[in-house]
Amino acid sequence: MLRDCAVILVLAAVAVGALVWVVRALRDSLARERKLARTDDLTGVRNARAFHEAAAAEIERARRYQHPFSVACVDLGNRVGDELVQSAAAILRGALRATDVVARLGRDEFIALLPETSSPAARVVLEKLRAGLADLRTGDGRAATPSIGGVTFLNPPRGVEDIVRATDERIAEARQSGAPSHVTWNAAPE
Repeated sequence: MLRDCAVILVLAAVAVGALVWVVRALRDSLARERKLARTDDLTGVRNARAFHEAAAAEIERARRYQHPFSVACVDLGNRVGDELVQSAAAILRGALRATDVVARLGRDEFIALLPETSSPAARVVLEKLRAGLADLRTGDGRAATPSIGGVTFLNPPRGVEDIVRATDERIAEARQSGAPSHVTWNAAPE
């Protein structure tokens, strides 16, 4: 009888150990899936979903603490290959602070959320991005022609859609002028 109890205890310990291992494996798998759901697989930067989440949080933070923030957007142009997109992502990550959020919005478009960044500081960032992206080449060796735009929000916008719309307008201006476009957005707080 004592031997039977010992066998049962050993089996129970093995079962508990196996359950602990399964729970850890599931937890690790879930963490990996969460990361993949918010990461662009080609570049390793955040994806549009992750940007929208971070931008919504920054809007709320800006409302609470009345701090400005800026957003920079880069459009690489048409017919860009994977290598150029990867290079641009690496340049953006290298040019920005660890607290900034870099995300890929579309095939050839990146956006960076710059918390607590004033208008003059945003202009410095745009120039840094312009200089960093100046040497990009397409797959056939031609110089890439990225368009760069930025917006500084002194007061928080109503939502992330306002951020995307404002940066799209700056990109359109940058395409026309051939130079980075920046504007300070003075929306009235709600």
